[in-house]
Amino acid sequence: MNNDKNIITDENLLSQIINNIENKIPSSFIRKGDGENIVVGYQKIDSIKFKDFKHMMRIMNIRLFNLNFQRYVKNELVKSFTECDVLGISKLNQRYGHWAIEDEVLSKCKLEHKIFCDMNFHMNFVKYPNQSLIKNSLVRQIISKRKIGVISCFNVEDTINLHQSNLIKWIEMPKQKDKLYNKKINQKFYNSVISQIKAYNSQIDFWLIAAGIHGKIFCNVVKINSGIAIDIGSSIDSWVDNYKSRGYLKEIKENFSL
Repeated sequence: MNNDKNIITDENLLSQIINNIENKIPSSFIRKGDGENIVVGYQKIDSIKFKDFKHMMRIMNIRLFNLNFQRYVKNELVKSFTECDVLGISKLNQRYGHWAIEDEVLSKCKLEHKIFCDMNFHMNFVKYPNQSLIKNSLVRQIISKRKIGVISCFNVEDTINLHQSNLIKWIEMPKQKDKLYNKKINQKFYNSVISQIKAYNSQIDFWLIAAGIHGKIFCNVVKINSGIAIDIGSSIDSWVDNYKSRGYLKEIKENFSL
C-alpha cells in the first residue's frame, strides 16, 4: 500500500521542475485523478462500471463508438504514467469515490515503484482573484522569463506576459463536454497536436498542459521528443479569471470576496 510517506512534498516537486528546466532535462510531471482511474481501470476493476466510462468519454469529447481510438487513448494513458518522472496520486485522506481504488490502479498498471507527488500540486499554479502574479514563489520562478508552450482550451498569453515570459505556441483544445460534433477528439486531432509539439519543442523551455486525460498523453509526447511538460490542469482556469469550474476555485473566489 502506498501511503503519504511515499509522496514527495510540493516544494520538492517544484524544485525538481526548476532544476529540470534549468538543465534542459526532458521530463513529464503529471497527475492521475479519478477520471484517469476510470479510464485505465475500466474492464480491469469490477467497481468501475460502463456508465462511469461512458461519462468520462463524454467529458473528454471522445465518441462512444470510436472503439479503436478509445483503446489507443487507454494504452497511451498507461504509457504516460509509466514514463513520467513524477506521478501525482491521491493522499490517504482523499481516497473516496474513484480515488478509493488508487492502490488497485497502481498495481494493475505496474506503477507501485514510481516517484509520487500530491495529485493536487497544480493548485500551486492558481492565480488568485484580483492579483496579476502567481502567489507561490517557486511557481513564479518556473514561469517567469521563459519561452512557454500551452495546450489548453484557454489562451493564457496575458498571464504569461505578466511574468515576463513569452507564449511561443498555443495548441487549442475543445472545452470539456463540448456538444458540437466537429469538436470531438479523434486520431486525426491527436496527430495534429503531436505534429505541432514536434515542430515547436526545440523553441520552447517547457509546456504547460491542461487537457484532462488527453493532457497526460501529450505530456509524454513532449518528453519523448526531448521536451518538458507540466500538467497544471484546472488551475489554468484561474489565469483567465474563471473560478466557476471547480469547487476549490469557487472556494478561493468566495474567500477573496469576503
